[in-house]
Amino acid sequence: MKKLILLPLLVLALAIFAACQPTEGDPEPPAEDPSEVAEGVSNDDAPEAPGGEVAPPERDLGGMVINIANWYQDECTETVEPTNAAERARWDDRRAMEERYNFRVRYVRYGSWDDVRNDVRDQILAQNRDFHVWIVEPTWFASHHGQRLFAPIPMHNFEDDYGIEWNHSILELTMRDGQPHGFASGIEMAGGVYFNMRLLEEAGVPSDLPFTLQRQDNWTWDTFTDMARPLSRDLTGDGIIDTWAITAFHQEVLAHALASNGAAYVVINPETGRFENATNTDAFREALTWVVQLYDENLTFIEDEGDRWDLFIPMFNDSQGAIRVAANYVAGNIFPELMDQWGFVAFPRGPRMDRHYMWVSQNFNVIPHFFDEDEVDDIMFAMRKWIRPLPDDDPDDWILEAEAVHRDLRSVEETMVNFTRNPELHVMPAHEMMPALGNVINENFAWRVWRGNDPSVIIDEAQQVWDTFIERVNNLGE
Repeated sequence: MKKLILLPLLVLALAIFAACQPTEGDPEPPAEDPSEVAEGVSNDDAPEAPGGEVAPPERDLGGMVINIANWYQDECTETVEPTNAAERARWDDRRAMEERYNFRVRYVRYGSWDDVRNDVRDQILAQNRDFHVWIVEPTWFASHHGQRLFAPIPMHNFEDDYGIEWNHSILELTMRDGQPHGFASGIEMAGGVYFNMRLLEEAGVPSDLPFTLQRQDNWTWDTFTDMARPLSRDLTGDGIIDTWAITAFHQEVLAHALASNGAAYVVINPETGRFENATNTDAFREALTWVVQLYDENLTFIEDEGDRWDLFIPMFNDSQGAIRVAANYVAGNIFPELMDQWGFVAFPRGPRMDRHYMWVSQNFNVIPHFFDEDEVDDIMFAMRKWIRPLPDDDPDDWILEAEAVHRDLRSVEETMVNFTRNPELHVMPAHEMMPALGNVINENFAWRVWRGNDPSVIIDEAQQVWDTFIERVNNLGE
């Protein structure tokens, strides 16, 4: 039955794939006139030579067709249908690059998410040269990296002036023998603190205090805690808290606390590529201690047995909680629900950090190991041309869209703009790459962050389980 279901998808993918390939018997494309550049495209890639003529390209890739295997799109310059002027400019530029440097790039939908996950290893072991780049999830990368399935990519590919926002923490995580084996580009705000301005004001706290503290570079664990203390309130005098300071998912609070203090669940040894335990450190202990303190002081809501696990969502949206720690994308869900004025700031920084770091997660691009050094260099040359920003690209074109789902523009102009313009604040955590992670982290750490729990005991009791799990994950790649 699965084969019958996948057959139409495979036929469709092959049809689109064929549309992006040169067909036997087709006439050769006309020789490029290097003086012609697509409308709206910069001549920066066709500099003038002495005498006013356009200089020849610095590289000819000989008609190389670079296929990028993925699970979500088929796309190439021959079949794309731009929907607006910006997209047309982007694809005109890509056509010009392909003609000038004599290459083609094709995004090929290999199959479903399951198909890519299940087949990428076998396809590389079979040395299938149809696909030059595979898009993989972080956990897939880690399990195959140990088998040395991916080619090293020299660092010079990420040090030029194309204006591409490379995720350098991913380059570091994929490092082995001094060279990265995967890459990703693009930066966006990951997550932070949403706050109900009315509830702050009713508790005697200035309604925009988080904005002020963030702007003054004084938004720390201590100032956050001081602000939160008056926000858990018993409004009826019956001894039951009616509005909580913090309503959030335990995992998200702990994850942000660890990132904000430079702590981690695991690190990766850059020489061996193996995971190593990082929980028994002062930075980790400090983060866990602070999160437990928030529960000890009745600042963070704990659901009763039988409550829905995501009760914190309607509680914040219904003004029963003043603060919610969550990802950036949830603003679109909060906006139509929460009628009160609200804002969004970065998560406060811990005592070991001087900036507001946060964890992010992205898919990786990898090149199979059987492509030699020259082929890798050609592939990366084409990829850099393909994804580079245009000279007229506006790096802030996302701002209007973000402002549409935020009630206070400072959430965008002071918080989100800062993070998108400072990629070094975004860190890809190594534990995101651990296959079969399941609930191991949550059961041993996040779900134990409750009132009265001793952080040292939580950490100590987790060591044997955690070390055993890390060793098992390391052995998956051998």
